[in-house]
Amino acid sequence: MTATLPVETDNALNTLVEGARALVPALVERADETDELRRLPDATVQDLRALGVLGMAAPTEVGGNDLGPVGILEVSIALASGCAATAWCAGNWAVHNILTAMLQPEAQQEVYANGMPIVSTGFSPLRAKTEKVDGGQRITGQWDFASGVDHAEWVVVMAMSETGPLAHLVPRADLEIIDTWHTTGLRGTGSNDVAAADLFVPEHRLLPMGPPGEAQSIGRGMYASPWLRLSLNSVFGAGVIGTVLGTAQATVDEFVRRQSGLVGGLSGVKVSDRPEIHYLLGESVADVEGATARMRSTYAEQYAVALSGRESTMEERLRWRRDAAWCGKIATAAADRLYAAGGAHVLYTGDRIERQHRDITAGSHHYGLNWDSLFIGTGRVLAGGDLNMAMI
Repeated sequence: MTATLPVETDNALNTLVEGARALVPALVERADETDELRRLPDATVQDLRALGVLGMAAPTEVGGNDLGPVGILEVSIALASGCAATAWCAGNWAVHNILTAMLQPEAQQEVYANGMPIVSTGFSPLRAKTEKVDGGQRITGQWDFASGVDHAEWVVVMAMSETGPLAHLVPRADLEIIDTWHTTGLRGTGSNDVAAADLFVPEHRLLPMGPPGEAQSIGRGMYASPWLRLSLNSVFGAGVIGTVLGTAQATVDEFVRRQSGLVGGLSGVKVSDRPEIHYLLGESVADVEGATARMRSTYAEQYAVALSGRESTMEERLRWRRDAAWCGKIATAAADRLYAAGGAHVLYTGDRIERQHRDITAGSHHYGLNWDSLFIGTGRVLAGGDLNMAMI
């Protein structure tokens, strides 16, 4: 089941997906450079801008395509065929232009003043503090995992205020980028730390995160987008799971491509004739296709709820988050299985399956795919208990 989008929106989605697929050869060619830079090459960022990825989920009133998580999922899957880091950044940048549509109108005018922006985030408030001052807040802190921040014009950083989590929109130039992103996987996302000391943020650039978590924001009243009628937590992880699913499919495709010509060095038996390879490949294909279908169905259900005009229930929001976690777990296991069956050559740095395995492993560590917590939460609710979980 996929979302039934209006014809003009569906045409825009098809154009974006075809354009993303057309970029794959260039992304493969830049893979080593992307890893070495530990950020996306400038040429890749230019390609994403030209394709229109930044605005694919933003409301049409600000120049976007209003494709929501449906578009982010499909484009991320397509881009991950060539480069998981590119898919990750593209999906994150796109979904942040749903978040920016929830800001005060004055802040939105600043953000969209020069076209569709690249917005990054530092969401963890653990090393941050904010203080109310005349006209806004004064914030100090350090935030990790700011994916794609080297290319961003704006960054949203979080701190706990007296009333709860508070997002602060700041120009990227006002932050220090700290080179912390030395990782095994998703190296090219450039998910470095950012820091600020005693930085003033005006009132209009502040966003209390409680209302968006309950599908209430200024943007919901300003724009016709159905996606703004859903909890931000329900739609925010589309690029994450899209990257994981696309990387798993790319692993399957690469495994099939190379096994067809391999012969066992000692046995002389074609690898593609071995029954255990048939089994592992068949199981992995079923897992990846099943997880992808489930995620498409999940976003189709979200879209139907948004169009209905009713509010989503806690049980629905939990199930949508749980679905993404389950799909991530299944897809990651499929890639692990093929990596294990890939022979000694997948151990070499730069091998495509080696890189895909590193990237999908890194992607599966995202908090949005924390299947242990989400499965426990699901079981607790089904057993009659309280959810007792944040960000549902």
